[in-house]
Amino acid sequence: MTTVKTILNRLVSGDRTALAYAITLVESQNQNKRSLATEMVECANHLSKNWISARVAITGAPGAGKSCLLERLGMSLVRKGKRVAVLAIDPSSPTTKGSLLGDKTRMAELSRQTKAFVRPSPTNGWLGGVTRATGETVLFCELAGYDVIFVETVGVGQSEAAASHVTDCCTIVLSPNAGDELQALKRGVMELCDFFLVSKCDGDSISAANRLKSELLSASK
Repeated sequence: MTTVKTILNRLVSGDRTALAYAITLVESQNQNKRSLATEMVECANHLSKNWISARVAITGAPGAGKSCLLERLGMSLVRKGKRVAVLAIDPSSPTTKGSLLGDKTRMAELSRQTKAFVRPSPTNGWLGGVTRATGETVLFCELAGYDVIFVETVGVGQSEAAASHVTDCCTIVLSPNAGDELQALKRGVMELCDFFLVSKCDGDSISAANRLKSELLSASK
């Protein structure tokens, strides 16, 4: 029988299989697994490490380019010798409770790297742009020795604020064709963001991107 001590020892040594198993436990609805997960989190909170992970939330509307951005950022960090974890949060269907978990497919190259860990997780109806267990998942990634931990939120607008509570900084990604979407965002998650990033700034979108930059500067005052 797998014990908490065994899982944590493998986790601290950087075992990705143990990390995936630990995350599955904290995300599970099974009471027996939840009890094991609670014990694991309590033990993990008492462990100390010699490094501190950088925890970054990446938020923005669907289609803004969050996953493509993370693929590029992650690969750049991996090439510099850093260990990178990406926690991609996908929405769950209110009807079937299922989730496509498709963000990982847009990070195909990064997910193949031995220094990277890409984990898609369903919200299971949890609000705030993250899952119920995102905080614990970030903790486990820190214990596993990942230098940078990205949390890619669902991307639905104002309700993304919860992501800022489990990370050190928050970046919002906006596409040049955001339009009225900016008005919906600026009194919500934008107030909690540290960085604004305009994506897809090339070709025919350059003028629109510059206009959006001006709107962002005005809205952030």
